[in-house]
Amino acid sequence: MYKYILKIISDDLYEELENKNLTVVEDNFGGEPSFYIYTDERIDDFLKGINVDFNVEILEDADWQNYWKKFLKPSMLTEGVSCYYDENEKIPASQSIKLVPAMAFGTGTHPTTRLSAALIRDLTDGRSFLDVGCGSGILSILAFVSGARTIYSFDNDPAAVLNAKINMQLNGMSCNSLWCGDFRSLQKNVCFDVVCANIISSVLYEINQSLLEHAKSDIILSGIMKNEIDEFINTFNFGDYNVENIIFEDNWAALRIKK
Repeated sequence: MYKYILKIISDDLYEELENKNLTVVEDNFGGEPSFYIYTDERIDDFLKGINVDFNVEILEDADWQNYWKKFLKPSMLTEGVSCYYDENEKIPASQSIKLVPAMAFGTGTHPTTRLSAALIRDLTDGRSFLDVGCGSGILSILAFVSGARTIYSFDNDPAAVLNAKINMQLNGMSCNSLWCGDFRSLQKNVCFDVVCANIISSVLYEINQSLLEHAKSDIILSGIMKNEIDEFINTFNFGDYNVENIIFEDNWAALRIKK
């Protein structure tokens, strides 16, 4: 098993990797963004061919999926809500979310997740919520502990959905409205008070119309690089929505739009 370490990644590179069926593990284990690719085959030539700087390690440990988990520490997801992975390392907070970390699905330490969480926290009480590309389910669980009335979550990766199901059950949340699929799984007339999509900006453009069609009032968009935010605001179709809030962390931006 090989572990490739990249310091910088772009939307274009994400797409290149997806086309090669390579998944990126993205987190802030050391306080700075790091990007990992785990693969059974060497991809040196591929990365060199697209001018990507990288380091590579050979993992001898058969339990390689747990190799990176030792770096995970409890953290504050947003005000009043912590995330933890071990009962013995739980951070005191008014509410806590327990996660079983899995490859690439979100551990709550990445800026795009925290930005989404900051916008979700005070927006979901008593309302319906749709989590687009739910990954580990962390934002759905946050909506749950923040008082959302109904929560629907989907991801197009079956492994992510399995991980989300485990995490939802760990936190006492029903996973009856969790499924593997995309917007085509929803009827056209089904709408939600709050729709959240924490996905890279190139995918946000692809699902632009679907986001507008299935939202009643508020849409949260995260996964946009800070240096792209002006172009994103000028080119994304907001329909009848207005930009209500834009927040930043490190090199990332997220925004809330409201009808």
